[in-house]
Parts: sequence; C-alpha cells; structure tokens
Amino acid sequence: MTPKANALFNAHQQHLLAQFAPEQVEATLNQEINAFLDWSQTQPINAVVKLADIQSIAQRYILQQAVSTGLHQQISHLIKAAINSPLNDKTYIHQLIEHKDYLAIVDKIASHEQLRKDLIHTAVGNPVYAKLLSDIVYQALNDYLVNENPLAKKVPGMSSLMKMGKGLMESTGGNAAIESALKSYLHKNTQKIVDISEKILLKTLDAKQIHHVADQLWHKIKGAPLSIGKQYIADSDIDFAINEGLKVWNHFRQTTYAQEMLNELIAAWFNAFASRDGVSLLADLNISREQLVTEILLFAKPVIAQMLASGFIQQRIDVQLKAFYDSPVVAELLG
Repeated sequence: MTPKANALFNAHQQHLLAQFAPEQVEATLNQEINAFLDWSQTQPINAVVKLADIQSIAQRYILQQAVSTGLHQQISHLIKAAINSPLNDKTYIHQLIEHKDYLAIVDKIASHEQLRKDLIHTAVGNPVYAKLLSDIVYQALNDYLVNENPLAKKVPGMSSLMKMGKGLMESTGGNAAIESALKSYLHKNTQKIVDISEKILLKTLDAKQIHHVADQLWHKIKGAPLSIGKQYIADSDIDFAINEGLKVWNHFRQTTYAQEMLNELIAAWFNAFASRDGVSLLADLNISREQLVTEILLFAKPVIAQMLASGFIQQRIDVQLKAFYDSPVVAELLG
C-alpha cells in the first residue's frame, strides 16, 4: 500500500469508526434503519422471496428435524416451572376467563345440535356402553325384585313370606333360574334398551340442560385457584406427557399429510398476503414502524458498544478497506 493509499485508508477507517462512537451511534442506526424501512415499504414480499424457498425452509426446520435433547429439556423445565409456580396459589380461574366469554363458548357448543347427536350416537353405539347399561338394568331389576317389591311392603307378613320364598328358591336353584331368565331377556333386548337410552339422552342433554350443567360447573370452579390441578399432576406425569407428545409429533411430522399441509398453508398465506410489504404485515401484529425502530435501537446499541469496545468493528472495517486500498485499481488511481 502506497503512503497516499495508507493515509486514505486511515482517514476512511476513522470516518467509519466515528459513525459507531457512543455519541453518534444512535443517529447512525436511526438513519440506516429508516433508510432500510423506506426501501422495504416499496418491496412486496413476493418480490424479494420465492414461495418455494419459504416452503423448503419450513419443511427443513419444522418437519425434517426432530426435537433436540436440549430443547426437550427446556420444554420440560418450563412446563414444570409453570405448574409449580407460586402464582398459581393466588390466581383464580375467574381472573383468567370472564363469565361472559365462558357463556359464549357454552352457547357455541350447545348450538351444534348435529354434533351433539353424533357424539351421543357414537357413545351409545360402543359395546362397552351396551354391556354397562345391561348390567345396571339387571342389578336394578334384581334389587327391586328382592328388596323393593311393593307387595312385600304393603301386605302384612308378606315380607317374611318372601324371605322364606327367597331362601327356598336359593336352596332349590330357582334363584339361578330367575337370574338366567333376566339375563336372557336383557341380552335379547339390549339394543332396544340402548335405543331408548339414546332417545332419553338426546332429550335430556338439550341446549338448555347443557347451559344448566355449564352454569353449575362455573360456580363450582370459578373461585378455585389454578394450583388445584397440582394435586393431580406429579413431575412424572409431566415427563410422561412430554415424552408421549414428542413421540406423537415425531410420527406426525414424517407423514405425507403433515408435509403437504404445511406446504398448502404456506401457499395459502403467500398467495393472499405476499403482495404486501413487510412493514404493513408487521402492523398486523401490532408492531408499528416507530416501535420497530425503538426496539431495534434498544438491542442494537449495547451490542454495537460491545463490538466497538472489543475491537471487532475495527477489525471488520480494516478487512474491507484493506482489500480496496491494496487493490491495483487504487494504486493506479493514486499514481
């Protein structure tokens, strides 16, 4: 580097370093940030980035990579911290959910009549439900015949006579025959009983009853602290839930459905909104241009101060300028 080139190099270096001096750095950042935002507001997203590139990056970082051990540990730590937080002892359900919003959700659920019918129909169609219902009816009939027969209560001496009869039936095996007859009848008529129960459930669990049950539930839980749930959740339960959740996620993320749906959703967003600029899209998130500048300055100033103090900025300036001032073009220009 010639003496003249070296002098220019030093002057240029000092000029650039001065832009990052404590008394000048905010003005420099303000100027450059606003210049960039001015430019970005003239550039729609689809002019600077391609849909396929966004989809490729999303596939790589969201679906193709498994959750790391480190992230797994952080998720577990934060969930346990949230559940065990002392805030839960002094925070109540009604403070987090307003009654009117709760009622709005109940109204929406109650309004889905077809969904309610389908859920009830699916539930009563389960063989376990039929077996449970049959057992309940059998126990009720058996108890009625043995203990609640109105004839035994109204006719003097009939109760003793029936007890004697019961003992005789048991000794001769007649009781077993009655049980067999009852079970046979219930087995033959199970579907009819299930159908009747479905009609009763549909009639009972109407919109009005759902509101009534929901209202009772609200009055029961509204004054409960969030920590009430802690008695049912141990750390081992949290670990189990996280581990199983990760297994489900690891399976789901590898499915064709997940991959195609992610691409489809990104395309749906891109086609609808990528004709807008980034600043206006940030405004949809309630981030104004002024807020953006303020918050960039908040974080950038201490970072730049540390970069300046450590000599990093000067090193990077020197690398860029030296390559220029050592070039044959500059040597020729300076003679």
